[in-house]
Amino acid sequence: MSFGFYKLTINSIPKIVYGVFHYKIVNNQNVKDNEIKHFDIPSDKERNVVMPNPDFLYSISFYDLSKGEVNLKGTMPDSTYWSVAFYKPNTINWYVKNDREFKTNQLDLKLSLVDNDEKTIKSPVKKGFMIIRMLVEKKDQKSIDHFKSLQQSIKLN
Repeated sequence: MSFGFYKLTINSIPKIVYGVFHYKIVNNQNVKDNEIKHFDIPSDKERNVVMPNPDFLYSISFYDLSKGEVNLKGTMPDSTYWSVAFYKPNTINWYVKNDREFKTNQLDLKLSLVDNDEKTIKSPVKKGFMIIRMLVEKKDQKSIDHFKSLQQSIKLN
């Protein structure tokens, strides 16, 4: 009985978390699958991103590869930390890469179910979500505006 409860918990809770998160983004933020949502620097009252760090700008998307690959492009900062992470619906992270691992600050990735070339990231699942983080060290308005303009350059199509 303990083993059955353990398996049920391990398999069900992450999917429930994903489902609730997906529901909130789709319904509260009016963002569909394969669309990207850019968030402002979070305050202590916001919970659009689970456990947000107030030093980061976040961009998120739920992806669905059932109709084909999606392309992720944008200009990222060249003087601070940023990262791209992909997750399965059970909340397991299967890919993460940060600014030090990219050769350029021009983000240009394809997410696909097949491995086509060096720009392609082969997803182990048809549906999941991604989070892009950008560190904003200075909180003056000029710096925030600069990072928001970079954030707005990130497109998913």
